[in-house]
Amino acid sequence: MQKFIGFLGRLCFSAIFIIAGINKLMTWDTSEQYLVNQLLDVLSKSYMEGWAQGLLDQMVPLAPTLLVLATIAELGGGLLVLLGIQVRLGALILCLFLIPTTFLFHNFWVLEGAAQQLQMVMFMKNLSIFGGGLLVLAFGKGPKSVKNLG
Repeated sequence: MQKFIGFLGRLCFSAIFIIAGINKLMTWDTSEQYLVNQLLDVLSKSYMEGWAQGLLDQMVPLAPTLLVLATIAELGGGLLVLLGIQVRLGALILCLFLIPTTFLFHNFWVLEGAAQQLQMVMFMKNLSIFGGGLLVLAFGKGPKSVKNLG
């Protein structure tokens, strides 16, 4: 039963990443334009100053490469977790992926009204997924038998 529950948990955790990676592959041009638009939008916000502004300036021309890396992270990390192969490595990849994407795409602190509320919920969703990733990173596939629980 524990193996089944562990698999079910890994399936639920990894599904969002695998589906997003497949979606990027199926709609590559749209995904690339969305990434460029988001980078430009964040660049236009006045709260970005100094090193962060310079970093984002350099990221815009790298959007195609960043999209490739994001797709590899989502599909690769998601499949590692789902299939139970190098589960901790997959979880680490997905956690590292979530850090910049959460702050880049769900920057609710610069918005107002309904848009702010929506992005705060999305930010918190990603934070929750990150927490699940940390649990997978800490415990791997989980116990293989009852005697390992003690």
